[in-house]
Amino acid sequence: MKLVEKNQLQSKDKTENVPHSYLYHAEIKYETKDGFDYTSAMGNSIVELIEGISERFKRFKDREPYLEEVLFNPNGEKADVTYKIRNLFEGIKDAI
Repeated sequence: MKLVEKNQLQSKDKTENVPHSYLYHAEIKYETKDGFDYTSAMGNSIVELIEGISERFKRFKDREPYLEEVLFNPNGEKADVTYKIRNLFEGIKDAI
């Protein structure tokens, strides 16, 4: 198996959990006619992530959007930061 250098593009030997290299990845669940679906938001900072989440919540505001999961470093060691981001977003979403 080939080792992947830190700055090297993704190798076929490496499996990604998400198809991007952003530091944060959020999954947002929303209602559809026949059930539910997901959209995602991402960013390299918490500010970029919150802006992306806010944009998706506005787009799906009539479909009961819900912040399902937020991961830090989703293609690496994956840290679940859902609770932290959910609380932060709930505290500022009316001001955005």
